Amino acid sequence: MSKKAILVSATIVIFGVAAAVLMFTGGRGKGVGLVYVPDEAVRHREKGEFLLNRRLHTTDRTQKAELLTEAIEEFKKALAVKPDFETVHNLLGHAYMERGQWETALTHLNRALELRADYPAALYNRGRLYAQVSLGKRDKELLRKAIADYQAALSSELSVGFTGDILKALADAQNQADDLAGAIETLKRYLRVAPHAPDAALIERKIRGLMLMQKGTAPPEGEIYKEAVQAPKQDS
Repeated sequence: MSKKAILVSATIVIFGVAAAVLMFTGGRGKGVGLVYVPDEAVRHREKGEFLLNRRLHTTDRTQKAELLTEAIEEFKKALAVKPDFETVHNLLGHAYMERGQWETALTHLNRALELRADYPAALYNRGRLYAQVSLGKRDKELLRKAIADYQAALSSELSVGFTGDILKALADAQNQADDLAGAIETLKRYLRVAPHAPDAALIERKIRGLMLMQKGTAPPEGEIYKEAVQAPKQDS
């Protein structure tokens, strides 16, 4: 075999190995090695996600309930094939939250985080669960847990795709915990991260309302947005 042929063969092998690594580790947290997921488990997960997506696009309450039940069954089938499928544990946690089955949801979210501690979607969902359960109770301990989970989710490099959602949820939890200053700064951070978001004007009004609650005074409309957007973006 010529030197050129040997070089080409070696290059193909190297790229093949790199592609396999990306396929098995893409979207996973730091320190997670190669993980094999059986095709059957992937099919059930994908079907469950498809059903959840369909559920978002119907207003019929009966159909929503049926689609949620079908999605849960698909996720259970995926776990029967691969019990340590952290993505599916997170999806099941979300699905059971939609049903209001908080304890079952928490069990699956905790399991997802046992399998991958820096999983931002599971941290975000568990934070939402804590915040939701605390409503009406004003349970500061649950709110503290929600805030800690949101902050941990934000610290993950994998949260880039939904940083705005996490920041808004964090601000709501801080507001519930009577940390008005924290909520204000978090919403300002949201404006820095997403200055052209469709709800930017609404977020500015929320900030202004929190400032009025905190100090009895607030800058005129437009000034808060300008200040937030022009501030250094080291936290975005």
